[in-house]
Amino acid sequence: MKRRDFIKASAVLGMAGAAGHGCSSLGRGSSEPKFNVHPFIRQHPEAVFVHFTSVSEKTDAAGLRQAGYRLSRELVVRSPDGWSASAIVNIKPNWTSAGPRNGKAVVEKLGINTDPNFVEGWVAAVREIGPQRFFIRESCCPTQWEPMGWRAMCTRAGIDLTEISTIDVWKLQEGKDVIFRKVHNGVVFNTVAYQGPMNAPGSFLVNIAKLKAHGMGITASVKNLQGITCRRFHQFCTPHTAVLKSYEPPYHKYFQKDFVSRIEKLHAQHVRDGIPRWDCIIGEDTGIRMEQWAQRTLDSVGCIPTALNMVEGIYSQDGNGFGLGPHEPIGPDKVTSRDYMSNVVIFGKEMFRVDIIAHWLAGHEPGNFGLFHLARERGMSDVLDPHDIPLYGWKDGKATPIKLESLTRTPLVTLYLRGRNEPEYHLCNEPFSYSAFRNVKKQNALSPSIRYIGTDRTGQAVFDLTLPERGEIAVDILDLRGRAAERLLSGQLNTGSHQVVWNAFADPGVYTARLRGRGWETVERLIVSG
Repeated sequence: MKRRDFIKASAVLGMAGAAGHGCSSLGRGSSEPKFNVHPFIRQHPEAVFVHFTSVSEKTDAAGLRQAGYRLSRELVVRSPDGWSASAIVNIKPNWTSAGPRNGKAVVEKLGINTDPNFVEGWVAAVREIGPQRFFIRESCCPTQWEPMGWRAMCTRAGIDLTEISTIDVWKLQEGKDVIFRKVHNGVVFNTVAYQGPMNAPGSFLVNIAKLKAHGMGITASVKNLQGITCRRFHQFCTPHTAVLKSYEPPYHKYFQKDFVSRIEKLHAQHVRDGIPRWDCIIGEDTGIRMEQWAQRTLDSVGCIPTALNMVEGIYSQDGNGFGLGPHEPIGPDKVTSRDYMSNVVIFGKEMFRVDIIAHWLAGHEPGNFGLFHLARERGMSDVLDPHDIPLYGWKDGKATPIKLESLTRTPLVTLYLRGRNEPEYHLCNEPFSYSAFRNVKKQNALSPSIRYIGTDRTGQAVFDLTLPERGEIAVDILDLRGRAAERLLSGQLNTGSHQVVWNAFADPGVYTARLRGRGWETVERLIVSG
């Protein structure tokens, strides 16, 4: 008896007819090591996953590093249909201005950035399964990399951290230092330049944002990708009327010729449409400035394929995103924002869904944020209500369905589009009616199914179960004679998709994975080879 490796079902399609209801082969695949995101996450891009950590304090470097390492070991696995070990692995943390003092980080402001210890642990675990080429590119504050300890971390972790964000794009080598992408139906951009090898063909991009408040709301995974663009391109917050006045003329060709009038017309239309707070004229972050930022953001992220989108919220921060907030000053730098031990990491394949859940966990009502409305309008997202997103808790490499209301929220006040008679720092938690924004696509009735979808990091076989209704079910592995060799799961499960794993200790032969409910059953045939 020994643990078997698994290969994809297509390798044995010739046997599917004899096997009946499809056939997956469990045996030794290609000798070339490949990797990918966990199969259950890949199979469910509509879902968002929440992982709970237990780090005691934000200065616990070892605990943060271990949290990143453990989660990475569970989320990035060997896979026959993944990226080769020679692929470029790009990591995008949120490393915006954290204002170090006297050559070191300000402890009270650590929540501004994705924790570097978490990133270091994440990379170490991915490196174990083959990839060796890791890169970070960041457009913000390269002078802070040294005092914040980021450069030292990258040196320890073997990550290429090269500063090219201050160099004009026409001085960079195309295809190596700068990657240009045409924008389909862009509002502001017609072309976007990214710091190579970010967004390079065939690269594996993990987007690791931070759970923190900002003038644009919660700066989760969508906004985080702003930082991989090149000089001038990354200044998404520049007022629309100031772009052509303040950017050097060679940059003008990358913008739509009529983007200024487009922004003004779209903003007026969206005010009429009733996008919440879009008529704000208080302070700098007005509704029209938010229209420009959101459209520019959507132009860019529409060109960026990500392997996984994450929001690291082991500790989170409220305020303006740079250490200012509504609280009493603390520390020698008189920091008025606050960090909170939220001990949560949010992740999934689809960045807008991840960010909707992140906004909800930060105490806000996602329907009150224009970015999500505009993403729906432009066909980049089909959801607005966090209750419409399948939600899973993630523990020990397994996904379990959970209810949104079961999660503990960490209210993070923000400067976002302040209303009349509203405090400068506030929650955008006013009730929002989602009834007019439901996805009206006709949903096909679910049919019960069990499918082998790949293996996890430990080599266990992962099955995806689909249930048409809540009920008592059982999942069994049967041998060739139909005898139960092992029961994998038994009990009540809700409607929808579920994950179950098999340790896969079995002699070579033909097996059947059977999902049985009240009055029905469905099977997946499996071949275990040597």
